[in-house]
Amino acid sequence: MAGLAGIFDAECASDALGLLLDRMCSVMTHEPWYQTHTAVRPPLAAGRVGLGIINPQAQPARNEDGTVLTWMDGEIYDFQRPALVRQLQTNGHHIQDCGDAELVAHLYEELGEDCVRDLDGTFAVAILDQRLGRLMIAVDRSATRPLYFYACDNRFLFASEVKAILQDDRVPRQLDEYGLVEFFTFRHPLGERTLIRDVRFLPAGCLATFRDGRALVRSYWEPTVFEDQPSRRREDYLDGLAAGLRRALERQTSGDQPIGLFLSGGLDSRLLAGLMPTVQGGFHTFTRGPLESWDVKYGTMVAEKVGSQHHIIEFKPEHLRELARRGVWLTDGLMMATDIYVLSMTGVVKPCVDVVLFGLAPPDGLLGGLGLTKGLSEARSLDEVAREFVAQYGIYIPASMQAELLAMPLYQRTKGAAFETFRQMLGTYQANTLVGQMEAFAMQCRLPRSGGYGPFLARTQVETRFPYGDNDFSELIRHVPSRWRSKRQLQIALLKHVRPDLARVPWEFTGVPADISTPTRIFLQRGLYYARRRASQWTRGLVSAGSARERANYPVWFRTDLREWLEGILLDRRTLDRGYLNETYLRQMITDHMNGRQNYTTQFGLLLTFELWNRLFIDGESP
Repeated sequence: MAGLAGIFDAECASDALGLLLDRMCSVMTHEPWYQTHTAVRPPLAAGRVGLGIINPQAQPARNEDGTVLTWMDGEIYDFQRPALVRQLQTNGHHIQDCGDAELVAHLYEELGEDCVRDLDGTFAVAILDQRLGRLMIAVDRSATRPLYFYACDNRFLFASEVKAILQDDRVPRQLDEYGLVEFFTFRHPLGERTLIRDVRFLPAGCLATFRDGRALVRSYWEPTVFEDQPSRRREDYLDGLAAGLRRALERQTSGDQPIGLFLSGGLDSRLLAGLMPTVQGGFHTFTRGPLESWDVKYGTMVAEKVGSQHHIIEFKPEHLRELARRGVWLTDGLMMATDIYVLSMTGVVKPCVDVVLFGLAPPDGLLGGLGLTKGLSEARSLDEVAREFVAQYGIYIPASMQAELLAMPLYQRTKGAAFETFRQMLGTYQANTLVGQMEAFAMQCRLPRSGGYGPFLARTQVETRFPYGDNDFSELIRHVPSRWRSKRQLQIALLKHVRPDLARVPWEFTGVPADISTPTRIFLQRGLYYARRRASQWTRGLVSAGSARERANYPVWFRTDLREWLEGILLDRRTLDRGYLNETYLRQMITDHMNGRQNYTTQFGLLLTFELWNRLFIDGESP
């Protein structure tokens, strides 16, 4: 994925700092053509490993007198740069045009820690203030370029990948059991936790400072969801959102790099494709999945209507067997192995484009709505909201299954901890509705910690941008009443508003055209789909399962092509002897899945990830 790495240690000699930094950067150099810039300025040694596409200038950048040094992974979007340059020059700064890292150095001189507060872009930065003997690291409002850190004994390490921090042998390679249970419950740890006990994640919209042996984390921007009360007409919101999304796309496609878009059969990427401005040389779209899947079928139909140069990448069972280990390595074990199919696309994407757009919405769930159930909409307390959310979205390895699957000592130590941490986190967010607090959590934690790893994998080859994460667009969506955003109805209305022809194309959620997908019809169509799939399993194919919706048909693949691989990992003595899992229950899960009585695909994805992570990060096997 590349990014930043550094060590701040006043007691470490210059040579030792340089050697450790070299190891940290080397382990993040996943391709031989990456560009690496390092510098040793005791007590700090820091560097950037980059793709050489955006901001390729050598780093660190600095202010005029060299007292402020900056390293930056990512970018400030082009539209904001001229105004920042004019502002700084008016205030007497001399800009040498050394890229965005230099702008950050001068902004820090002006604003101190607030220098990143209003930046619009995707970035991770490290700033050394040599006057104060202080190091500061920060990530953007959606943590699209993550930073991890370790602080102990007057020593502070930071990096864009956990494995880089582990290059320091003094960092214990010990499992965080609470992080593991949160990963099993939500598909991601919560807050600052990772799977390594002493390595922490810098949350979205946060910065950390290290000075005099102390590390302090604080938010410089907090997600807030304040619905308009009273609300405006829905047409007014649609006009504003359409203009805001067009503006975001123009901002993020204004450079001269070839642009691409990952195009699924859903609505997020379809909206972007339909609103894409004219790009020099046209733009490329990429759809992956089994050739018979709805993603490929409907994504291709959308590509034909928007006139993009379209590429289909077939995803096959063997891709998981071949790529899972590398995917776990690249994402530090924090992304489910069954979600690593982006790796199968990078070989096709890189020859075509330098930058690829993602339809992920960092204001996660807000545009499409979090699917307000009756329980969520009627909740009268934060505790009720938390329980309804976990019941609806904490469906990966639920608490009832953890009681059977986890070894009893581990279960007893962690029982109820994931829910309690989640409930406490909800109470820290600012909103004028209970649902808004849940949505603010989704913005800052849920998407950065679960949906962001696909882009991280893509960033091993190309740069990435997120039009839905545009600061202004995010501000717009957070005022739309949740009742209009619920069950994806705002997405559908917006698509009909700007590209009615694309709304008539079926979408992968229901298999019917988006413009007739009312909440009732969505419920009935999805119920019918799953009923047919289940009936097909029970009758061993006598009842047709209908068309193939799955992007990757893991339930069947785990019973056929991938069975030997799955059992070879999960039933290996190394896995079973670690003492984390109940062997009897695990064997019964595998038997029930193979016999078609249950579908444990999601649970297998998490368990495979965890065991591969153990082998790579605890046992120290090579990737």
